[in-house]
Amino acid sequence: MDILMRLRAGYGRLLVLCGLIAGALTFAVMCLVVANVIMRYFFNAPIAGTLELTESALPLMIFLSLALTQYRGGHIKVVLLTQHLPEGAARLLKVVAMLLGAALFAWAAWAGWGMAMKSFAIGELERGSIRFPVWPIKFAVFFGLTLLALQFLLDALFVALGGRLADAAPELVE
Repeated sequence: MDILMRLRAGYGRLLVLCGLIAGALTFAVMCLVVANVIMRYFFNAPIAGTLELTESALPLMIFLSLALTQYRGGHIKVVLLTQHLPEGAARLLKVVAMLLGAALFAWAAWAGWGMAMKSFAIGELERGSIRFPVWPIKFAVFFGLTLLALQFLLDALFVALGGRLADAAPELVE
């Protein structure tokens, strides 16, 4: 269990780095949009490519932070069933749910890999006022989905071995 906790903590540091990148991108997009508004309003000269850059940054901001949110227990959870079960049964259901999540996001990552490879092979470019390759964004989506699938797998193993996740605070029963 100690090895798993160290592995999970080390993986968490990678996720924090990805979260910092997503946060920096969010700040950069905010600055770009504000600068574009100022340039358009005061000088009637909008910044070329603002729409394309913000559209392309959005998947990066989302997918690079999904696994970190799971690691910190920030995703929404429904405990309607598990709060009324004995601890062992609730733990089993949580493990099964996390394994299903890992399988779902691994499948999505696999599909994302195929799309990214196709985009790379054809040299897909963003169309608009500026042109740039789209494949790096698609590879980042694949990377984020892979991180999330791995996080679900680590969480399932951790809970199966008796660990408690960050979101395992006692639920309110009404």
